[in-house]
Amino acid sequence: MMGIVRAPMAAPQTKRRRRPDQLPGGRHGLSRSDVERSQRGRILAAVIDAVAEDGYQNARVTDVIARAGVSRKTFYEHFRDKEECFLAAYDRMLGLLTKVTTEAYESETEWPDKVQAGAAAFIDALASHPAAARACMVEVLAAGPRALARREAAVRGFTYFLDAGRAEAPRGLPSYSALAVLGGLNEILYTEILRGSPARLRELVPDITYLLTLPFIGHERAQAQREKAAAARAAELTA
Repeated sequence: MMGIVRAPMAAPQTKRRRRPDQLPGGRHGLSRSDVERSQRGRILAAVIDAVAEDGYQNARVTDVIARAGVSRKTFYEHFRDKEECFLAAYDRMLGLLTKVTTEAYESETEWPDKVQAGAAAFIDALASHPAAARACMVEVLAAGPRALARREAAVRGFTYFLDAGRAEAPRGLPSYSALAVLGGLNEILYTEILRGSPARLRELVPDITYLLTLPFIGHERAQAQREKAAAARAAELTA
């Protein structure tokens, strides 16, 4: 007697997990501008994550749209290509770094204290965003001429925070001293982030404060500022 032939059961479909910041499906009552703002924000966050994990050269638009939870069509409605998307994400992180550094710097009165506060805020922002730190401090070097030009302009922009120190420096200090000091700082940050330890950057704030102020106020005052920065870091840890 022949048995009843049953059709094979369809494999259960795996439901794609939604990102925490992804908008709900269906009707949500949000305006088109709100939807587009959400999409753009998720894409920018996704390109940072993809570049930090895979490297700029290996990260693909496919990886970005998968992480962002958007369609390929939506991606290209916002950005022409991966490069344009990455540059927008870089600009957004640079804006954050500039904002927190400026606010901390302007909160103090004396120049050495300004540098200490600004350096601590800058480092804390990098340590709090490890993927962005790697993408914007390491992978930017592999992102092409436009990215390198953005990076150079950013470094020159941050000389503002050190140039005021020339008023306290011995006569004859070269005009490019601030740029030279920031070049050294960039190398330190690059090395630490490349090693995969952005959180350790917070431990370096006293040393970085010393290096940033040394050419302008000399060893004794820079060392005193270093000790002040170390005490401030210690107080934060015990608070």
